[in-house]
Amino acid sequence: MTRKKTKGVTLLLAVFISTTALTLGIGVFTLVYGQLRLSGAVKESLKAFYAAASGGECGLYWDFTQNAFSAPGSINCAGNSYSVGGGALTKFDLALPNGACAKVSVFKSGSETTVTSLGENLSCGAAPSNRTVQRGLEVKY
Repeated sequence: MTRKKTKGVTLLLAVFISTTALTLGIGVFTLVYGQLRLSGAVKESLKAFYAAASGGECGLYWDFTQNAFSAPGSINCAGNSYSVGGGALTKFDLALPNGACAKVSVFKSGSETTVTSLGENLSCGAAPSNRTVQRGLEVKY
């Protein structure tokens, strides 16, 4: 009685195919994960930019319509009231409903006014983290 020697080609082929499939799977996962992180960063960046735009629009609106920063008074933005005016520089933190914050400053110097708004993707007073995004806008007139 003679026995046939099996070479193990099937096992070797199965290991090769499994390794190739695993390598492709890890590659696709890495690409998808990177795109998801990038997408999240863009979302947070837009949140900060729109917060800065909202803060700038608030400052411009109250300065143009009521000249609110020339004398002590109060303004109302995003459902919150803020005390402003009485000096050359007025600062306030605008808390927005989406959880973002805008740090707004209005500087009046003679006939020139500068409205600076720094938007953050975090709520006002939140501790900064490595995921904090800040965008700024400045208007001079």
